[in-house]
Amino acid sequence: MLEREKTTTLGDVTAVAAVTLGALAALANLLGAAYVLRTFFGDSAAVDDSLVLFTTLGALTAAFAFGYGALLLARRDDTGRLVLIVAAAAQLGLGLLALLATLVGYDSGYGIHWFADQSVLRSIPVGLGGVPGAVTAIVNHNWTAAATATGLGAIVLLLAAVPPTATYTRARRAGVVGPAV
Repeated sequence: MLEREKTTTLGDVTAVAAVTLGALAALANLLGAAYVLRTFFGDSAAVDDSLVLFTTLGALTAAFAFGYGALLLARRDDTGRLVLIVAAAAQLGLGLLALLATLVGYDSGYGIHWFADQSVLRSIPVGLGGVPGAVTAIVNHNWTAAATATGLGAIVLLLAAVPPTATYTRARRAGVVGPAV
């Protein structure tokens, strides 16, 4: 006979938050890839061709990793927590690299065209696009896009790495259906 859990623990809350934000990070990377592709097919002079390819592939890979990790964690599989940690650490690292490139004024010297006419307010939604936001920040020296791209990765990493989330995946008894939250 199956029974449902009746109490909510801190691990339940952190795991549900990690799953939710992991799914949002997957969606953000998908939307960022769609925005880059839409811009490329609409006005290919606004973006660099090879950077579009690598940014889109990076965003799709990140979207898959965040989505798959969130799905596995929702099923209380510890592998999902580890996948979320790796995906979030990669996005956090890319975001920190973008912040560093913005702070030191890095310029590749290749004359890359990449959303150069973005205003500060418009760069925040671009930054929410995960990998495309970090690439935009690196190329355009846009600190708001870099900070936005870094924030989501940092929060997902924090929520997936805390001990209560690990306890959530290991505390499931045989025969229990669904989370308690």
